[in-house]
Amino acid sequence: MDWQSLTIISSVLLFGFLENIFPFFHFQSTFDQRTYPNIILGVLNVTVNSLTIAAVLHWIWRQKIWYGFLHYVKLPWLSICISFLLLDLYLYVWHRMMHSFSFAWRFHKVHHTEISMNTSTAYRFHTVEVISSNIPKLLLVWLFGIQPVHLLIYELTLAIELVFHHSNWAIPKKIDKLLSNIIVTPNFHRLHHSQVFEESQSNYASFFSFWDIIFKSYSYPKYPEKIKLGLSQHNHDLNILKLILLPLKNN
Repeated sequence: MDWQSLTIISSVLLFGFLENIFPFFHFQSTFDQRTYPNIILGVLNVTVNSLTIAAVLHWIWRQKIWYGFLHYVKLPWLSICISFLLLDLYLYVWHRMMHSFSFAWRFHKVHHTEISMNTSTAYRFHTVEVISSNIPKLLLVWLFGIQPVHLLIYELTLAIELVFHHSNWAIPKKIDKLLSNIIVTPNFHRLHHSQVFEESQSNYASFFSFWDIIFKSYSYPKYPEKIKLGLSQHNHDLNILKLILLPLKNN
């Protein structure tokens, strides 16, 4: 096992342990119901990505046609920071777009049908959305010349952060709120998963929460313990087949 995979698995185990020892919500669903569909989706998405996106990235980093704007940035630390911010800003824009267009929402709502949000929810995304989200990202990597190690740093950090803010870990509210001014925290993200439409149209950030502050979509819940997660029209656990076919339904 490579160190990247070990890092991600370790974060899942750590936050999974913490959410079980210090749970925020006490869910009625079983562990299997909460995790198995998400894990299967995660494995499917990783497999598809490795067969498609990896090949395109290999070409981008070998081609000599265009080296990217960051080729002219001579300070390595500055190049890393710019790459990180660009990728994170892109995810904010992408996420907001998934909530703004009905066709995009068909696929993204697979993620929002989760009624027992936990660490495995970080992997609950429809494969079509995952592949589609990577197409503009590949263009971004090519246009700016984001280096492999810089992309790896962002993707690994993001993977840990996604598991963290989707976890059911009960962090003290004062600490959660303080951290939410910089990064996405569990309470901050729980509001985005609220069944109340107006509440779900906020907190689109994936890593740095200041994108929501800048673009006026930041909102911190006054009573996070009262948030009802999921979508009202899908108030029960969905199996893997129903999740994959969900975008084909009109509801």
